[in-house]
Parts: sequence; C-alpha cells; structure tokens
Amino acid sequence: MKKTIYVCLCALFALTFTASKVSAQYTITSYNLYMDSVCGVENLTVAASGYTSGLSMTAYFGDGTSATYPMVSAFGSFSLSYTCSGNYTVKIVLLNAGVAIDSMSFSNTYRFCQNLFVGGYLDRNSNNVYDGPDAPIYNAAKIAIDSAGVRIDTIESLTGYDYNALGAPGTVYTFTLLSAPSGLVLSYPTSGIIYDTVLTSRDSVKQKYFAFQCATSSSFDLAVFANFSAGVTGAGSHILITNSSCTPQAATLTITYSPKFSFYYAWGYPYTVSGNTVTINVGTVSASSPLVFACLWNNVGTLTLGDTVNTKFRLTPFTGDADTSNNIIVTNDTIRTSHDPNYKSVTPSGDIAPGTKLEYMLSFENTGNAPAQNIYILDTLSANLDVSTLKIVTSSAKVNLITIPWGARTIVKFDFPNINLPDSSHHGLCDGMVAFSIKANSTLVPGNTIDNRAGIYFDNNPVVMTNGVENKIPFHTSVSPLKGTEVVIYPNPVSNELTIKTDNGTFTTATITNSIGQVMMTQQFNASGKVNVKVLPAGIYYITLRGESGIKVQKFEKL
Repeated sequence: MKKTIYVCLCALFALTFTASKVSAQYTITSYNLYMDSVCGVENLTVAASGYTSGLSMTAYFGDGTSATYPMVSAFGSFSLSYTCSGNYTVKIVLLNAGVAIDSMSFSNTYRFCQNLFVGGYLDRNSNNVYDGPDAPIYNAAKIAIDSAGVRIDTIESLTGYDYNALGAPGTVYTFTLLSAPSGLVLSYPTSGIIYDTVLTSRDSVKQKYFAFQCATSSSFDLAVFANFSAGVTGAGSHILITNSSCTPQAATLTITYSPKFSFYYAWGYPYTVSGNTVTINVGTVSASSPLVFACLWNNVGTLTLGDTVNTKFRLTPFTGDADTSNNIIVTNDTIRTSHDPNYKSVTPSGDIAPGTKLEYMLSFENTGNAPAQNIYILDTLSANLDVSTLKIVTSSAKVNLITIPWGARTIVKFDFPNINLPDSSHHGLCDGMVAFSIKANSTLVPGNTIDNRAGIYFDNNPVVMTNGVENKIPFHTSVSPLKGTEVVIYPNPVSNELTIKTDNGTFTTATITNSIGQVMMTQQFNASGKVNVKVLPAGIYYITLRGESGIKVQKFEKL
C-alpha cells in the first residue's frame, strides 16, 4: 500500500476561497494529488463549484507542460508525468467559454521513483526458478516493506506487485514475507526476505519472486462467494470458489433461484437445470487455483421494479470440509431497470454486529466495442471500517492495491494494469472481479451505518458507478433468550424445520446468520411460522425477526 508520507501533497488538501470576478459562482474548491501505480505518474483531481456546461480546466504542471480538458461534471482529472525529481509549481485555471474565471497554484515536490516488482509462484518442480510447470498464485500473501532499514509499508500481493520505490538511486528496499498464501508454504528464499535496490534508470523494472509449495494438509475447506444482480431483462452473478488446501478437491455448486428468472448459462462449466435449481460441476479447486466465473439468467414474463429475489448458492461436498459455514450463501437483491454487470455486493448484508468481518465483491464487464487495456476501481471506504484489516481475497487478474487518505475516509484503488479485457463480443470472457475483506470498527454503536459504492474506470472513459450497499448496527443487538410468549421457537435444537410462534408481534422477514455474522438465509415471515433449516450445516445460529414490532433475535442449535 502506498503511504502518503512518500509523495508530498498526495493527501487531500481542501482549499476554499472567494473569487472577486464577475463569474464568482464558478470557483475551484479543492484538489487531490496522489501517485499512480506507474512510477513517474501522478493523478490530479480538481473540484469546482457551480458546474455548468462550457467549463474547462487548464493545468500547468511546472515543467513546461500543460493540459486542457472540458469538464463533464464538477470534477476535472489530469495525469502528471515528471521525468526527474524536483519542486514544481502547479497552476490550475478554470475557464468559462475559454475565459479564465478562477485559478489556484500549489507546490508539488516529486521524488525519484522506480517500479520494483515482487511476486509469488507455485514452484512445482522445486528448482527455485519461475519456469516451465510452475503456476501463478491467486491467493494473497502479506509482505512488509522496509526502505533504508525503516519499515514503511505493508502490501497484499497476488500474482505480483509493482511497488513504487521512492528515493535516490542506491536506496535499498527489503521485502519480508509476513504470511504465505492460504494452503502454501514458503520454499525460497528460506529467509523470507528479498532485497532490491533503486537504480538510476526509472524504467528498469526488476522482477523478483517468492517461491511456494503446497502445505501438507489432511483436510480441505471449500468456500463460495457470490453476488446476484437482478433486472427486469435478466440477471447475472459473479462467483468465486476457493479451497484452503493445496490438494485439489472436486466440487459441485447448486444454485436455487427465483422463478422470476430462467437459467441461461454458466460460462466454462457443464451444468444441469431442474426447475429453479441449476447444478454446476466446477471440477477441482485448490489453494493455487481458485475459480472465478459468471452465470446469466433471462427474465420470465414482465417483472416488477423494486421487487425482491432470493438466491441460494450451495457448495458441496460437506463431508470432510473443515468449515462448512462458508459453503452456503443466500442473497437478497432488488429488481432494477436492468442487470448491471458493474456491480458491488457485501456479505453479510443488512444488520451486523460491531467488529463483523465484511466481504465485498466488485464485478465489472467491458461492454464496449474495443478491448479495455487498463482498468482501475476507486472505492471510498466508510470511516466506520477498520482499514488496517483490509485484505484482498482474490482477483480474476493481477491487481495492485493502493490506499489514499481522504479525510476521515480512505479511498482504495484496485489497479489492473495491462489487463487487456476483450470487447463485449467475447461473451463470458470480457468480465472480471476483485474480492476483499475488511472488518467493521469494534466501537460502533446501534444506528451506525456502513455505506459503500465504487467507481470503475475503463481506460480513459468516464467513470461507471456501481450500485450502493449498506450495513447497519441495529438497535437491540444483544442476543439473549426471549422471555414470555411474545416469540417462541421450537424445537431447539432442531434437525429439519424450525417453528416460530408470535402471540402479539408483527414481523415480515426472518434472517438466519451463523456465529461469525454471515447471512445463511433470508425469507418472508408468514403465518405458518415454518422455516426449513435442513440444508444448514450443524452448528450455532441466530434467527432475526424484523417488522412492525421491531427486531427480535433468538439463538438456536442445528443438529
């Protein structure tokens, strides 16, 4: 992760001032400058108030170069590329129909920069060289970075990371492995440390690797992570399947979906459909080869905007799985005007407890008629999230992770350099995803919310915004046996069907979560009060009832 202390003025500076010109309603209000994932390139974003058509901005970068762009919103963006270190005076001029109406100047100190590449691979032939039968790794490793003997950064690396090394030529950087990818152990270098040095040539990208081998394990842990984006013309899902063990495990995914949709395809895998259930044979999964693929559905008849649909994803086998709580996901989605392939989801959704681990998935698709060479995502995290717990789960392609402070919040940039995503004619091959986990702050109180959405940038095209997702710390979050006869659940423990009796309460939905806060299923609460829990793995669960009577929570055991 890039830290702001290494690029002067990389953090956000808000400058507000009053113009004395006739067109004073149009003013520059703030700017944000930060280094990109490519050495020598900085991104400058400028905000202006009173936006109207016809406005443009010219930026003079202080090295004799400049750029002018028309404003299509209240923000203007520029890329600064300096060839050498130095102090530069940057001037921004706001123009209305070509006439200057406001300006801002600031100093930018740029330091020499070089990309140092650090990666990891599965060393199948045990020769400590990335060659022939070896394979890339798609599970994240955590690496600490020292510069001249001082700890400066910690990064999450998948197949590899282009780290922007700042400092004079000759500066030594140290990359220390803190944790190996799931299911793997380090084989080389045995010290777990890679040394690299900044050279005089900024464009000299040196590639160095950690070698890993499979860990000895007698058990496996399959996990499924999926979303469901519903629209009146169809629906789509991006699905991630992982295994903590390096030993390949055969797996089958069963998806039970709403009768409002009919299954269209599962890209790359054989499947069978029976009623509103599709069974997909995904082959084998291991720690070195997680699976990422997409599914599509067609609409059935005319659908209603705002209606909700539930979808259940069930990954088997259960027998022998070290943790079956992550084998089932039940999603709840609202039908929108159209299925949006650029979509964000969060698990668990809805109400959570303080300190809950949240897993976000960002899906994207190139819907254009030309390949997307470079893609990046800017995700502004809520101040109610603990950024220190941020971790990449996996990605469909090599991704670099950069954090940018923004007041009380943090902007996370997921950069996919040279992804070269095919155009929309290559159906099923023109999409991708990145999944990450992060914990809610443990100090949150009832009523606190965690809102999130992201912007996806395809080359130089305008940003594509995702949908928004929200979590909330509800009131009455404590779990204790309910007294009296207002709400009674039985049998407890339960094997197949749970019965809920409410003598003087009105509830509309019932949500079941496991012991770590993951939503296992959500359904409408009806008069019969019956909830089928047969598919749940054995363990401790919580059922939450919501409606006009508020929120009621009860604990039960599934046998």
